[in-house]
Amino acid sequence: MSYFVRRAEQQLELAQQAHHEQVVSAHYELANLYLDRAYAPVLPVEGTAQTA
Repeated sequence: MSYFVRRAEQQLELAQQAHHEQVVSAHYELANLYLDRAYAPVLPVEGTAQTA
């Protein structure tokens, strides 16, 4: 499991424990951002060789 997926899960757990609506929302937003990062396509860096 990737770092970003683990962080997303942690944010979801924190959201479930939070009592203030804005805190819950912030944790869900962070979880979504971590998941976006975890499943984003990997783009090659310009100037580097790709291996097939």
